[in-house]
Amino acid sequence: MAADPPKAGASATTELPLTVLVNEHTASASEILAGALKDNCRGILVGKRTYGKGLIQSVYELSDSSGLVITVGKYLTPRGVDIDRFGIAPDFGNLPGPDQAADTLNACKLEAGAALSTRFAAASSRVL
Repeated sequence: MAADPPKAGASATTELPLTVLVNEHTASASEILAGALKDNCRGILVGKRTYGKGLIQSVYELSDSSGLVITVGKYLTPRGVDIDRFGIAPDFGNLPGPDQAADTLNACKLEAGAALSTRFAAASSRVL
C-alpha cells in the first residue's frame, strides 16, 4: 500500500479560497505550488497554461569541460498528474465571478471525495 502523503505541521493561514494567476512563464516551484493548490481544491487557477517544467535534473561537468545532464526525477501534482511538457491548464482564462469560482471548487471537492472513496474501496477489497 502506498504511503500517506506528507502533511503540513501547522494549519493553513486562511480557509478562504485562493485565486492563483498563471501563464506560460509559471514554471518550476511556482508551477508545483499552483498544481498542489488546484489538486487540493484550495484555489482556482486563472490565466494561461503553465510552462510544463516537470523534470528534476542534475548537471555534471566532465573532465573535458563538456557537460552531462541527467534526469533524476519528475514532478507530479498531488493527484498524480505529470506536468512535464504539458503544464497545468487553468480553470479559467479570465477572472471568474465569485459564484463560478465557488462552483469550480465545490466540484473539485466532490471529485476528490469520490476518488478517495474509490481508493478506500479498492484498499478494503485487498484486505478482505
